[in-house]
Amino acid sequence: MINYENFFVYEYWQYETIRHMFSFTAAVFAASLFYFAMTVGQASEKYRPTFVISGVVMVSATLELFQLWMLWNQAFVFNAETMTFSRAASEVFSNGYRYANWLIDVPMLLTQFLIVLQFTGKEFTSRWAKLTVAGALMIILGYIGQFYEPQVAGLVDGNAMPFWIWGGLSWLVFFYLLFVANDAVKTGKEALEPRAASLMVIAWRLLVVTWFTYGLAYLIPGIPGMNDSGTWVVVRQGIYTVADVVSKVIFGLLLSQVAIIQSRADGEGRGVYGSRTQTVLPDRK
Repeated sequence: MINYENFFVYEYWQYETIRHMFSFTAAVFAASLFYFAMTVGQASEKYRPTFVISGVVMVSATLELFQLWMLWNQAFVFNAETMTFSRAASEVFSNGYRYANWLIDVPMLLTQFLIVLQFTGKEFTSRWAKLTVAGALMIILGYIGQFYEPQVAGLVDGNAMPFWIWGGLSWLVFFYLLFVANDAVKTGKEALEPRAASLMVIAWRLLVVTWFTYGLAYLIPGIPGMNDSGTWVVVRQGIYTVADVVSKVIFGLLLSQVAIIQSRADGEGRGVYGSRTQTVLPDRK
């Protein structure tokens, strides 16, 4: 079943706003790629993989958002008499491409998360396996559930329960992921220079908030009063846009600053409290 975005007739401003969101987000990702490429040399070798991962995330997100922009252009046609856009015959807009992007980016973000927190060896492998499997499962479950958006929105007849079942399972995995990731932050930040630790906590909190907003956007088709007009599609895509930029670009920028600050602190021989006379804590094995 096609996503619920395909069932509305859009006013000119609604259609154009969404189209501009797609192009804006793709442009932000593309520009951020250059930032990570230019600043990777400011970090020590052990932190450089986080810049590379951010670059991969930017490439993936740029391509997927460009794909959404093209689909949006193709799926709707303009009626000059009514000044509205309606779905073109035999064309479909698929919001599922976002999930394809998240399936790549979420494990990548969680991997660089652990790198910056300085986990190594078996501890890194154990935490990485838990986080990446949970992240991928969370996205896959949500992807299945989004196929039932028209039913839960009342736009077509059919069973709406799969939307809530698959979405509920995705939320359960999400809470498990938060528990595991929060434990990693609590443990890992102790080995960071104070300024780096502070930025790490900010980055983690931003990620939690934005991931919750993704869940809200998923629920919009099933909320009475929020699924009956193109305006709510604008709101939904706006939520996705803000969450994408914050969880990928801003999160990546904060992690890069943590890596740069920690690289300088390591080079000066600082310990966790920033004293030049203390030795740097060894990597956890």
